[in-house]
Amino acid sequence: MKSPIDSRARFVETAAALLRRQGYHGTGVTQIVKDSGAPKGSLYFHFPGGKEELAEAALAHSSEHMHNDLQQLISAAGGPAEAITAVTTALADKLEASEFLDGCPVATVTLEAATQSPKLQAVCSASYRRWETLIEAYLQQSGTTPEDAAATANLVLCAIEGALLLSRAHADATPLRRVGTQLAGLLASM
Repeated sequence: MKSPIDSRARFVETAAALLRRQGYHGTGVTQIVKDSGAPKGSLYFHFPGGKEELAEAALAHSSEHMHNDLQQLISAAGGPAEAITAVTTALADKLEASEFLDGCPVATVTLEAATQSPKLQAVCSASYRRWETLIEAYLQQSGTTPEDAAATANLVLCAIEGALLLSRAHADATPLRRVGTQLAGLLASM
């Protein structure tokens, strides 16, 4: 018999995958329950706030995974230019592997639901802040001044998110790969 914790984790992982692929409005509770294989009754036990509360948990889960992936990629890099190339290449490869179906769940939910839900807005904002802070700290460790690191981290995050959106819209990873090349050149000259 599966444990209640297992059911909760299955709901979160399933919702995270569906949000990445379909967004908030395109993802229904019935589909989450069906795809997770967890009992429907346990959904409201774990998430009494329903879909919104589950989406919060799923976005936090996705954000944590993305943060860990970013941290691992930049830690293994020999400098900022190499780090940005590693990140954009990994993102482009994942996007292509999903046949352009899996976008950034944080971006998708931000665009379609964050203005309607303060809770979702807060988790999306926190996710972006955490990623930007990670990039900023890495740039500072690499010798960039705090002011330049903050501005550059913002530029990097905005460029990557925009390139992910364009790549998904065009079903072509070229925008993401080009942004990686351009940002690598910028970071190499700093």
